[in-house]
Amino acid sequence: MATPTDPPREAGELTSRRSARAIIAGSAGTFIEWYDYGLYAYVAGIVFAPLFFPPSAGSAATIGTFGAFAAGFIARPIGGIVLGALSDRWGRRPILLASIVLVGVATAAIGFIPPYASIGVWAPVLLVLCRVAQGFGTGAELGTAMVYVNESARPRTKGFQTSFLYNATMAGSILSLVFFAAINLVVGQAAFVAWGWRIPFLFAGVLTVLALILRRGMEETAEYRRVEEARAQGRIARSRANPLAAIRAAFAASPRNYLAAFLMPTASNVIGYVANAFGISYMANQLKLTFSQTALALLVMYVAGVVALPLWGKACDRWSAKTVLLVGAIAGILLAFPYFALLGTRNMTLVVIAGAVLWAVCWSPSVVAQLVIGPVLFRTESRAAGFTSSRELQQALVAGPTPLLAAALIIQLDGAPWLVAGLIVVAQVVTVFSIRLGKPQLSAAEIGAVPAHRGLTAADREPAKA
Repeated sequence: MATPTDPPREAGELTSRRSARAIIAGSAGTFIEWYDYGLYAYVAGIVFAPLFFPPSAGSAATIGTFGAFAAGFIARPIGGIVLGALSDRWGRRPILLASIVLVGVATAAIGFIPPYASIGVWAPVLLVLCRVAQGFGTGAELGTAMVYVNESARPRTKGFQTSFLYNATMAGSILSLVFFAAINLVVGQAAFVAWGWRIPFLFAGVLTVLALILRRGMEETAEYRRVEEARAQGRIARSRANPLAAIRAAFAASPRNYLAAFLMPTASNVIGYVANAFGISYMANQLKLTFSQTALALLVMYVAGVVALPLWGKACDRWSAKTVLLVGAIAGILLAFPYFALLGTRNMTLVVIAGAVLWAVCWSPSVVAQLVIGPVLFRTESRAAGFTSSRELQQALVAGPTPLLAAALIIQLDGAPWLVAGLIVVAQVVTVFSIRLGKPQLSAAEIGAVPAHRGLTAADREPAKA
């Protein structure tokens, strides 16, 4: 661990141009990841259920389709554990190249799967296999990209530069939604179900090639290169090849930080999956909004995020990421109940405003602040293993079940959303607790060199462990 007299990690090493190139390369994969995930969510119910399952399956076909969707989430923590550990052993660059190929090829392959009428049971089997491969790659893609972008951002603009990673996720979601709606409109519903749905999936292959071009020239971060030099000199042990051993080492370095990294995304994940996955079902089934109305609300919500994310990034650099995280959590507590109250009016203007405000004022500051704080909860030599595995365990144990839990809470009050609003409030409290729990693996000097790190407690103030 660094000492208070160590120089700032990135001092004099990152030029604006090199840093910008690294941010673009690191964000390219997350753009495709969210494009891919958005596509599956939009077409699952209306296309995959009747196409890839036998006609006699009935409602079981829908369950099977979303079971395949869930398989991707099950594979995510496995991918995060395995590839995250390898990122610490082999470097960020090779894992980011491998993960984007895996995600892109798996998504494009879905567009080639013949229907059940042609290949029988192999249709749903291939769909599940593609989703598992997609989830495995995604498990490492976002977490490793967050580590890479965090290490590549310049100290004085770390918040602003890292915010573009999540801007890429919003751009991917917007493209998949617009592409889906445009093809549906151009070819018509019948043709879309028959063959048009394959076009956006096949287009993922084109996006993957473009991302590889962007990532081909990416360099390892200065922080990781320093770790490699220390390993060559025998000052730091080589990362474990066994992923579980690598995660155990990351956990043992600071159990409280591992728990903090696991808990920190709770606020943004609960808001994100309530407003997104659960929100689509709630607006359609409870509020009886049309598909076009629901799509409009989602589109405006995503655009609000694109605008808000860099602004919150700048706020991190001015007031600190810790302050921004607390602002987002307080806003989530204050706006959870008004959000559902506005949705309940069924007035499209108010529905659109409610989603945009929740996304821009509650979700956006939370994710930007996590990009700054989360990776530095771990030492560089075990950062990808610790950060990626803790995030993906959060995805599997908290984010994934959130829509199901929200649906169950809705039933408890006969369709009233107030227990779901309470769930959002609890999630914000958990995230506030996480920021008080975690102590980044930074020295006082390193914290002082990065404006976005102001207010964090240096790890070297902790008593030494035996």
